[in-house]
Amino acid sequence: MINGVATPKLSDVLTVPNAISAVGLALTVHGSRRADTGWGITETVAGRLLDLLDGKVARMLDQSSEFGAGIDAAFDKAGVLAIGINEWRGGIAPKPALLVIAAQNAVNLVATAVAKRLGGQEDLAPVVAGKAAMAYQNGALGAYAVSALFRRRNRAVSVIFRVIGDADTVIGTGWFGVKASRQYVSRALRLARAR
Repeated sequence: MINGVATPKLSDVLTVPNAISAVGLALTVHGSRRADTGWGITETVAGRLLDLLDGKVARMLDQSSEFGAGIDAAFDKAGVLAIGINEWRGGIAPKPALLVIAAQNAVNLVATAVAKRLGGQEDLAPVVAGKAAMAYQNGALGAYAVSALFRRRNRAVSVIFRVIGDADTVIGTGWFGVKASRQYVSRALRLARAR
């Protein structure tokens, strides 16, 4: 224990799921730098899919740990941040969509960090609506990248994917995102009131 914070055991750090998380983040970051190319989109999608697998693999191999869950959550947010920054820089996604996705993720991250800091014993795993919101937001970011890929090649296809991206943004941040944020914030407030 260092400054009241438990240090993770080596067996919780060096696990297959954590390796999957790390490779997923690396692919996401590398691919998102070239988000308007076919290979960039492929790498980013592969990275995001690995992020979905790490938790399942952890449970399957009985390698679940609080440290691993923290790594998964941190790498997930870092991946979304990398995609957002690179799509912003490249003019790939509309800035309002990127801002609303970032804001919604920031609210959830802060609420979860507050709940964790308050030391609640309840499960701090992502809420179901949060997973759905993330899926739609990832879909939106992917659709915007495909739209950018087709801007010069096929305007109609580009517009279709732009509309899909906009719809996914509204569903992911509006319907599921608001519901998830309400649950995350309520959990943090409940723990704060219990103190």
